[in-house]
Amino acid sequence: MEQISHDQLTEKLLTVLSRHLKFTEAPQNIPLDKPLDELGLDSMRAVNLLLDLEDSFDISFPGTLLSEETFRTAANLHKAVHSLV
Repeated sequence: MEQISHDQLTEKLLTVLSRHLKFTEAPQNIPLDKPLDELGLDSMRAVNLLLDLEDSFDISFPGTLLSEETFRTAANLHKAVHSLV
């Protein structure tokens, strides 16, 4: 994947994330620090989100990042994805 800016990564991440949250309609409405489970992310949606992120960013999450903490907030996911692109 070609180099992506911080802002582009954020926008793309929030767009992907918005497809998997029950209680958020627009990517720009996703608070980076709010627990994703409060926005409707459950375990099945988290698995689908993981696969979507891997496809969208052409990355593969290592086992060390497959944790509840990684998927707790959009900010945590951003940090994980940023480390992989």
